[in-house]
Amino acid sequence: MRKSTLLFVLILCCISAAFSQKRQLTGKVISADDHSPLPGVSIIIQGTTRGTATDGNGEYTLELESAQTSTDNILVYSYLGYKPQTVVVANQSVINITLDPEVTTLADVVVIGYGTQRKSDLTGSVASVRGADLTKIPSSSPMQALQGKVAGVQITSGSGAPGSNPVVRIRGVGTFNNNDPIYVVDGVILDDISFINSADIESMEVLKDASATAIYGARGANGVIIVTTKRGVLGEEKPVISVSAEYSLQQIAKKIDLLNGREFAIIANEIAPGSYNNVDAVNNTDWQDEIFRTAPIQNYQVSVSGASQKVQYYTGLSYFRQDGIIAKSNFERLTIKLNNTFHLSKQLRFGNNLAFSPTWKQNTNENAVFVAYRAQPVIAPFRSDGSYSEVPNVGNPLANIEYNDNFDRGMRTVGNLFGEWDFMPGFKLRTSAGVDLNNTKNRNFIPAFNVSPQQFNEINDLYITNSQFRTFLWENTLNYFREFGNSRIDALAGYTMQYTDSEIFSARGENIARPSESFWYLNPNNLNPNSISNRVDDNQFYSMISYLFRVNYSFGNRYLLTATFRRDGSSKFTEKNRYGNFPAFAAGWNISNEAFMQSQDLITNLKLKASWGMIGNEKINYLAQYSTAKQGFNGVFGTGEVLFPGTTYDRTGNPDLKWESTTQTDIGLEIGLFQNRLTAEVDYFNKLTTDILIDLPVPAHLGNGQGATVPFNAADVLNRGFEFNLAWSSEIRDFKYRLGAVGTTIHNEVKAINNTNGYQPNAAGTTRSIAGRPLGSFYGYKVEGVFQNEAELNSLPRNVQSGVGDLRYADLSGDGQITEADRTYIGSPIPKFIYGFNAEVSYKGLALSLDFNGQTGNDILNQKETTRPDPYNFETRVLNRWTGAGTSTTNPRSSFGGVNYLISDRYIQDGSYLRLRNVTLTYNLPEVITQRFRSTKAQVYVRGTNVFTSSKFTGYSPEVGGGPLDNGIDTGIYPLSRIYSAGLNINF
Repeated sequence: MRKSTLLFVLILCCISAAFSQKRQLTGKVISADDHSPLPGVSIIIQGTTRGTATDGNGEYTLELESAQTSTDNILVYSYLGYKPQTVVVANQSVINITLDPEVTTLADVVVIGYGTQRKSDLTGSVASVRGADLTKIPSSSPMQALQGKVAGVQITSGSGAPGSNPVVRIRGVGTFNNNDPIYVVDGVILDDISFINSADIESMEVLKDASATAIYGARGANGVIIVTTKRGVLGEEKPVISVSAEYSLQQIAKKIDLLNGREFAIIANEIAPGSYNNVDAVNNTDWQDEIFRTAPIQNYQVSVSGASQKVQYYTGLSYFRQDGIIAKSNFERLTIKLNNTFHLSKQLRFGNNLAFSPTWKQNTNENAVFVAYRAQPVIAPFRSDGSYSEVPNVGNPLANIEYNDNFDRGMRTVGNLFGEWDFMPGFKLRTSAGVDLNNTKNRNFIPAFNVSPQQFNEINDLYITNSQFRTFLWENTLNYFREFGNSRIDALAGYTMQYTDSEIFSARGENIARPSESFWYLNPNNLNPNSISNRVDDNQFYSMISYLFRVNYSFGNRYLLTATFRRDGSSKFTEKNRYGNFPAFAAGWNISNEAFMQSQDLITNLKLKASWGMIGNEKINYLAQYSTAKQGFNGVFGTGEVLFPGTTYDRTGNPDLKWESTTQTDIGLEIGLFQNRLTAEVDYFNKLTTDILIDLPVPAHLGNGQGATVPFNAADVLNRGFEFNLAWSSEIRDFKYRLGAVGTTIHNEVKAINNTNGYQPNAAGTTRSIAGRPLGSFYGYKVEGVFQNEAELNSLPRNVQSGVGDLRYADLSGDGQITEADRTYIGSPIPKFIYGFNAEVSYKGLALSLDFNGQTGNDILNQKETTRPDPYNFETRVLNRWTGAGTSTTNPRSSFGGVNYLISDRYIQDGSYLRLRNVTLTYNLPEVITQRFRSTKAQVYVRGTNVFTSSKFTGYSPEVGGGPLDNGIDTGIYPLSRIYSAGLNINF
C-alpha cells in the first residue's frame, strides 16, 4: 500500500512538473508602413495581466508556461496608432509581427477646441497637418510649411529677413484691423508661435468655419490654429531618443533687373545732357551684388520621450540660427520643451507643458535694400583710400550696413500646469493655469561717422528699449462623454479668465564709447533726459472672462449635431457693451453609413455637413474707448515767467464701441472612393464681418484739430468662396505614391462704409476701401498712352506738368484736365484663387516629395519705382522709353522725377505666381546598417526650398504682404532666399 501510494505521488509530481515547465518566446515587431522597428509595443497574454514590451530595436522576450496551458496560447500585440493583432502561439518559439497603421486612431482623430473628436463625427471645417510635414521648410516659423498645404489658408512670406514671421490669412481679409488668427499651443492662447521649433510639434489643426472656432468666441473671427506638441506615448517603457540636424545655404532667389553703369550714363545724358562725357568709361557697380551674400542656416534638435504606467514625459532641446543674405542680419533661438503627465491614479492626473525660448537677433537696416535699388551704378563702393564713397541722394548702402548695430535679445516662456480628474463615469474635470511671458531688450548703436553731407552722424548714439508682455490664463472645463445604444454624446462646459499687460521703457544716450557692445549702456553722464519714455502697448493691456458650452451628438454614426455657445466679456469695451454672445450650430450626415450604401463598394466615405455661427474680433486698441491726454507741452506763467510742464487734450474716444462680429455659413461635402484611395473635401463658405471699427473724420470743434479721427463701428466686409482638397494614394508592393491638391477661391468685397467720404484710405493715399470693391484696393490714375507730339499735348486732357513724351492719363471727371478727381481704382491685392499641389513617391527606403504653391488674380503696386525726387537708378524697362513720335505708346520719356511717377496702373503688376516651394529626397538607411549603432531609424535627406518661381512681377518676390489697407505694396522688402539643405534624423 505504501509503495503504491508513493508511486502515485511520484507520478503526480512528474505530471505537475511537466505542466509547469517554463519556455521562452522571442521575436520582433516592425511597422508595415516603413518596416522600421516599433519600440514599446505591448504584448499581453490574453486573459491575464502578464506580458512584456518591445525594446528600442522592436525586439522582445517573453517567458511562457507550457503550451498545453490554453491561456498562454494566445498573445495580443498592441501599439498606439496601429491595429492590434492577436496570435496563437502553439509550439512556436519565435514570432515576428508586422503591425498595420490604424487609420481610425490617427488620421481620423483631430484636435478641436478644448478636446478631440473623431473625424467621422466632425461637423466643422478643420484641416489637420502632421508634425512631420512642418519640418520640410528651413524656417524659424512653423507656419511657413503650411504654404500650399491647407485649403482656405494664405501664407505670405513677405520679408525674408531672419526671424521674420509670415502673414497668415484664413478665408480672406475680414477686417480693417488685425486679421491674424489666434494660436492655441497645448491649451495656451497666443498671438504667434515664433518660439516653437517645428520638430517639437505633433500636429497642427486649422479651424476655419464658425462651428469650429465659436468655442473661442471673441477671438475666433480670423480663424484658430491649434498646435499640439509631442509627449511620451503610453507603452514606450524604454526612452526613445530622437536626433535631427540640418545645414542649409541661402542665396538670393532673384535679382531685380536694374541698369548697369553704361546704361545709366546714357539715360542720364538724355535727361541732363553732358552728365557723362564718355559712357563707355564710367564705373559699373552692381549694388545688389555688393550687399547680398550666401549665408547658412543651422537647425539641430534632440529629444527624449517615453512613458510608464505612472509618467509620460517628453524633453526637447533645439537650436536654430539663420544668418541673413545681407551682412549683420541674423537670428538665433534656443528652445527647451518640457511636457510631462503624472498619473497619480486611474482617475487623477496632473502635468505641465512648458517652453523656454531665449532669442538673439541682429537687425540689418532694411532700408539698405531700397538704397541698393536706387543707388547709381556709376559710383564705386569705395574711394582709393578704402573709405566709403559718397553715393548721391541715397547714401552708400554698404555704409548703411556698416554703421548700424541693432540687436534684440529676448526670453519667451510659454506653458501651463494642468490637473485632470475623472470623478464619475463619463465626467472629466480639468483646470489649467497658463502663462505667456515675453521680455525683449533692444539696443541700437549708431557711431559717429561721415560719408557725405547726406550720410553722417555727429556723435555716438545709443537707443535702448526694454519691453515686457505678460499674459495669464486660467481655464476650467468639465467634459462629459457617454455612449448609450446608437447614441454618442460629448458635452463641454467651461469658465476662463485672461489678463494681459505690458510695459515698454525706452531712452537715448549720447557720446557712448565705441569699442564694443560691452560699453553700450546708459548712465547719468550720457543719458538724454528728454528721450525717456515709459508706457504700455495699447493693444496689450486688457482682461477677459468667458463662459463656454458645446454639445456634440451622434446617432448611429450617421446623424451628427453640434451646438456651441460662448459669452465673452472684455475690458476693451465700456460696461454697456462689455459682453458679447457667440453661438454656432452644425449638422452632418454620414451617408456612407446608411444601410442602402452597404451593397456597393465604390464609395467608401460620403458625408454632408453644414454650419452657421457668429464669432467675434476683439483685436482692437484698448484706449479706443477713452479720450486721452498728451504730455510734453510746457507753459510759462506768473510774473516770474516760470516754466511749468503741461498736458493737453489729445484724442476723443468712443465709449459706444462694440464687438466686431463675423457671421459665417459653411456647407461641405466629404467623399472617399476606392477604399479611400481617392478622397475629396469641398466647402462653400460665406463670411460677413459687421460693425468693423474704423477711424472716421470728426469736426475740428471737438478739440482734436483739423483732420482728426475717432473710431466707430462703421464698416462691413464680405468674404465668400469655395475650398477643395483632393488626394489620391496607392501602392504597388514596395512602390507607394500620393498626389494631392488644394485650392481656394476668394471673393472679397467691402459691403458698407458709413462715413462722410464713403471710403477709407491708407495713410499714403495709395489705396481706398469703398463699398463694392475689395478691401485695400489700389487707387491712382489710368494710363491711356504717351503724348507723341505737341498737337496731342495741346488737344488732349493733361496734367499741368505734362510734356511731349510723358504719360497720358484718362480724364475720368470729364473736366478737360488731369487732376486728383481723375484717380480711380486700378487693382486689388487680394488673390482670387490660392492653390497648392504636391506629390510623394517612395520605393523601399527611398522617397521623393514635391510641393508647389501659388496664387492668381491679385495685383502688386511697385511703389519703390514711383518715389523719385532725385536722380536714382532705373529698372531696365526704361530702355524701351519714348524717344520720339511713334517709338513707344507705353513707356514715357526718361526723367528723374515728375508727372510720370504718379501712382497709376503703369506701376500695377500681376501678382500671380507658381513656385516649386520644396523638393526633398530622403533615404532610410537599411536595418543592417542602423543595427550597428543601435538605431531604430536613420534617415538622411537633401532638399531645396524656393527652387523655382514663375512670375511676371519684376520685384524680388511676388509674396508681398502687409496690413489690410497696405497689402500688396512693394516698397523695397528684404528678399526671399533660395535654400539648399542637407540633414539627418536618427532615432534610438
